[in-house]
Amino acid sequence: MEAYSLDAVDYAKKIKKTLDFSESSIQQVEDICTLLYNEIPKGFFGKLIKKSPSEEAIIKMSKMFGGYIGQVMIKHYGGNWAIEDFLNQGNTLVVNIGEMKTFPVSKVYKRFKNGQEDNVYYYYFAITKELPKAI
Repeated sequence: MEAYSLDAVDYAKKIKKTLDFSESSIQQVEDICTLLYNEIPKGFFGKLIKKSPSEEAIIKMSKMFGGYIGQVMIKHYGGNWAIEDFLNQGNTLVVNIGEMKTFPVSKVYKRFKNGQEDNVYYYYFAITKELPKAI
């Protein structure tokens, strides 16, 4: 996941954003997700005019930016990546920090699918607010 996070840093540079593994940089990730989400065609006519990204591309971007968010969590709070069969729904990438399990890749995927309602900036700070209780 570290390699994916570095890919996110490189991608951000191309669009003049800075990802420096600080907690404040999560806002930059949200801004990038907004840009990418807005590029996805919506509705019947939008999809006629412009091709939607493939599911594979969305998953790759989710791993990049979810990997970045997870690496920021690990840098600031400790923990590690794991692959788990969560709720019998198949393998899921998880960041384990103390007693808490977080799912940044899944959250970024939802952000690309659902838009602003799955804001990754709010997610990060909601999760990290709970971390002292879990460590």
